[in-house]
Amino acid sequence: MRTEFVAPAASRATFRLPTLSRLPPLTALRAFVVAARHASFSRAAEELHVSTAAIGQQVRILETHLGQPLFSRQRGELLLTDAGSALYPGLADAFETMIGSLSDLMVSHARPQLKVLAEGCFAARWLAPRLGSIVPALGDVELSIESIEGEAVDLTHFDADCAIVATHAQIPGFIHEPLFADTVSAVCTPEFAARHELAGAPTQLRDLGFAMLRGNGLDAAFEWANWLRACRIPLRLSATGPRFSRQTALIEAILSGHGIGLARHSLISEELKNGRLIAPFGSPQPTASRYHLLTSPDRRRLPEVASLLALLREDIRSLEAAA
Repeated sequence: MRTEFVAPAASRATFRLPTLSRLPPLTALRAFVVAARHASFSRAAEELHVSTAAIGQQVRILETHLGQPLFSRQRGELLLTDAGSALYPGLADAFETMIGSLSDLMVSHARPQLKVLAEGCFAARWLAPRLGSIVPALGDVELSIESIEGEAVDLTHFDADCAIVATHAQIPGFIHEPLFADTVSAVCTPEFAARHELAGAPTQLRDLGFAMLRGNGLDAAFEWANWLRACRIPLRLSATGPRFSRQTALIEAILSGHGIGLARHSLISEELKNGRLIAPFGSPQPTASRYHLLTSPDRRRLPEVASLLALLREDIRSLEAAA
């Protein structure tokens, strides 16, 4: 007996499974998923930043593609049909998977970031000149420096990984990592000192009332009377010059030859080295405040913060050894 296998007759209507080339538009699928999750076209429109009419149009495109309705309205309430209920869970999971895959890829390729707060003058005159050694040592870390102004700044209002500030008191909620102590000196340009014969003769200060430039800070070391007393210079000043609320402006006025002022050594060290500024009399006096790196307990554990702290301390040790 001979057995023959005969192929079944071709059907008049062939059922074709979806393929990537035959999928409905992604915008239509997304509109359906968001509308189904909110049970509202208007809330879906708000989330996707389109009009309600656009959501309705995308849903109709999907319904036309599938050949069956996905939503129905009953007493003004938007409900899923049986087809919509069957379609929603799988599509929602698919979008979550897509979002997760994209997020993982973006995070894996994103550069780690380090945001640092610093007082404006310190950032410009101490931190910025050291970026040439700090940035390469941080590797792929994207460093961002944001300036703050004033000594009594509420650091809790800033979203940063750490802050470098001069403070003499503990700030609640922060870990204080000490960096270095600072001093304050009376400085001016060599030309100003020569013009007013200030070298070794502080008594000439009595005639410089208008040119006795002053800062404005919480540290008493920056008051002329306190500084002169600390230097054991028995001199009473009958008048003093203008007061500057920012060290940046004070230092610029001194560099411009407008007077002699009390400035932080850390902010004028380069000018003292290259001779643009001199300290004609007296001696450096310690400030009450000390520079610290402040960070919250959770961000202290960030490797970027630990690296920055180590780099700063290494640089400071080198400076102190060379002094």
